[in-house]
Amino acid sequence: MKKPYTEILLENGNRFRVFEATVDTGDLVWHQDQNDRKIYVHESSNWQLQFDNKLPLALESGKVYSVPRDTWHRVIKGEGNLVLQISENVITEEKGKAKHEPQYNAPEGSKRDKQLDATKADLASGDPKRKERAYRRRERMERQEREKNETFEMSDDALRELIREVLMLEDIMNEELSAKVKKSLDKKAEERGFTKGSVYAEFKKGLAAWASSGSRKGMTQHQWAHARVNSATPSKDWAVVKKSKAKKK
Repeated sequence: MKKPYTEILLENGNRFRVFEATVDTGDLVWHQDQNDRKIYVHESSNWQLQFDNKLPLALESGKVYSVPRDTWHRVIKGEGNLVLQISENVITEEKGKAKHEPQYNAPEGSKRDKQLDATKADLASGDPKRKERAYRRRERMERQEREKNETFEMSDDALRELIREVLMLEDIMNEELSAKVKKSLDKKAEERGFTKGSVYAEFKKGLAAWASSGSRKGMTQHQWAHARVNSATPSKDWAVVKKSKAKKK
């Protein structure tokens, strides 16, 4: 089942979640969460939160709401977008810390693990200087991995251009893709029978995930985004690609 929202992971137990004004009310189902949550409302107009056997509560901008674990609840659609920041205390068996995905090769306590955690914290800070530092760190991390197996050089001008393009994580989803990238993605969309728009969206999510969540060692931001597109299918709950109604040529 497709999720009725888009989400950006900030740091362990914290995320931004956006329910768009176009969401189908039928997708806003009753559900339970595995952890206690605090929900800060950034933007809401007549959206509501309802707990089982309770009257709906108005979700007001600037207010914080508590959602206990294992409690049935749902969101009721209002007007415009609903923008939330969600905080939860995710506990794992090892040191009480959320682990990185195995494919990121960042074992608990390793240098890479600490670097990825520091990057998440910098991106979540809202400080432009810390965000710039986060992207410099991520590029340096993967460049060093590539240099273990091959010679890789990047000029200062090229590095500054990369940072300029991806400095603000929240702008990635809205940035215009280059003609070269679109041409490549258009080919993927046609070959796999997906809509172009959904493939573009999947690629942008890959760009954002490279910075905020990590990647396999040595992969550039665009390589990681292309890999996400290549593995995405409508049946996967994290994917946003959609089948095209047009017949293949």
